[in-house]
Amino acid sequence: MDRLLAQAIAVIEKRMPLAACALPPELAETKYLLNVLTLRCYNWTAEKLRKVYAMRMTVRVPSLDIIGMAFYPVPECDAPIFAFDLSVTSKKVIAYINPVPVSPDEFYYRQYIEPFSPLREAYRHFPPHKAPAWMQAYNTPCTIYAMTDRSCLEELKACVLQYCAVYTDLLAQAQPLEDAAQRMRVEAFHAAYIRDLTTQDRSQVMLGKIIGRQKAARIFNEVLV
Repeated sequence: MDRLLAQAIAVIEKRMPLAACALPPELAETKYLLNVLTLRCYNWTAEKLRKVYAMRMTVRVPSLDIIGMAFYPVPECDAPIFAFDLSVTSKKVIAYINPVPVSPDEFYYRQYIEPFSPLREAYRHFPPHKAPAWMQAYNTPCTIYAMTDRSCLEELKACVLQYCAVYTDLLAQAQPLEDAAQRMRVEAFHAAYIRDLTTQDRSQVMLGKIIGRQKAARIFNEVLV
């Protein structure tokens, strides 16, 4: 999974260099005795990205290995937010891969969402998993939310990297928004998405049970978004 993180970063940096952002040490890494739990967080910025977030978490008992990344464009750019998460247990993988559109406009979908359609069709065989209610508003026909056997992990990793490549190409081609009203709509969408993520995502509650509610809240509010 560390290799997947390095590969995803490499895909992005083929089109735009990333600049690492220093995080407070207590948020950058959390380790428990005997490495029962290890949690590492990262932030970067780029020319068209306000923030890139990445997280790696491993738990020894019960076995759990998680990678998550999110890409937040600057408000002057109407490219989608992009997020993926793979949560790997001893037998199953829960996968979430999603280019989040900032507009329901038909032209916008043709420009930014339909390019993912061939990939979505190629991986249509992944067994669907029901998304939490708050996430459903941000899903599109190209969203992947699946639960598979662990034997599908390598295929899921390949899917993630292919989505990353399409996303990076679309982001590189995105032009700055010149209309002030359009920029305000993009900013409002980002604010609503961030509000939902930080207040409704149950993974913050689950993380809080492991590392403490206060620290989990800081990671979500200071690092993740």
